[in-house]
Amino acid sequence: MSSNVEPRTFGHGTMEGSKDVDACQVALNEAFEAINASGEVSVGSAAGAELPRELQELIKQAESSGWDRDVAEAAIRQLARERLGASGASFD
Repeated sequence: MSSNVEPRTFGHGTMEGSKDVDACQVALNEAFEAINASGEVSVGSAAGAELPRELQELIKQAESSGWDRDVAEAAIRQLARERLGASGASFD
């Protein structure tokens, strides 16, 4: 299943560690929400250890904008966990 999200360029800064994940999360938020709204991917599965294949294109787009793959994956998981929390779900 391919994503219906148009390719985007995500700017990236020079921050490190969790600040870098936070900055990447901000950059990916709009695209993640578009994927979430499309219903193509389960937010619960995005919060887990293995990201669904539907999110691999988003990771590739982030990498092409200069984000490290590990940072992009962590940002996506964080977005998913926050979405789950906003929906009243518990995630540990």
